[in-house]
Order: sequence, then structure tokens, then C-alpha cells
Amino acid sequence: PFGCSFMLGSYSVNDGAQLYMIDPSGVSYGYWGCAIGKARQAAKTEIEKLQMKEMTCRDVVKEVAKIIYIVHDEVKDKAFELELSWVGEITKGRHEIVPKDIREEAEKYAKESLKEEDESDDDNM
Repeated sequence: PFGCSFMLGSYSVNDGAQLYMIDPSGVSYGYWGCAIGKARQAAKTEIEKLQMKEMTCRDVVKEVAKIIYIVHDEVKDKAFELELSWVGEITKGRHEIVPKDIREEAEKYAKESLKEEDESDDDNM
């Protein structure tokens, strides 16, 4: 489609995890992590802090949930329901919705992390 970028993720035993972003011109770039959309720059900044090569899929899901909560502007943006999917060794190379228990654990982690950061910011004032 013209005028939009999209991400393509895959996993194989031989090549491991692969993530590409294809822009409207058709040019593709490979990434360990990327973001598309309104808050992409803020999300990219957070993604760059992660050592994804050293993380498990479950750990990445937690951090992704945290990033989504960080970049969400409660004043400007509507409320949202977090939906996550993944592809990797854990799914035998198939794209699947992250199981509910793992998603809920990731949401809890994200909300607690933000609360801790807010409290430490308040203490520093």
C-alpha cells in the first residue's frame, strides 16, 4: 500500500529472528527492534536502550509493553487495549497472539515500572 510503512517479522532455525520495516517507496531495512506510527521516535529511543540479543522472548514482550505505556499520552491519546503478537522459536516460527497470561504479566510489569519511575521522579523534586 502506498503511503504507509509496515513491519515483517519471521523466524527460522537457520536464520533466527528477523525483523524488517518496508517503507512506502518499497525500500526495506532490517532491525532488532523498530517502531511505526505517531510516537515512533520516542519508542525508537526506548528500543535502542535494550540489549535484545541477550533477552528472551518473554523479556522482550515485557519491555515492549513498557515502551507502549511510556509513549502513550493519556491527555492526547484515547484509552487502549494492549494487543501483542510474536513469532520466534517459542512459537515454532508461526505468528501468534501472545498468550493471555504472558500479556497480563507484561502489562503488570509495564504499569509497575512506570509507577516506580514516577515515584522516583517525585522523590527527586
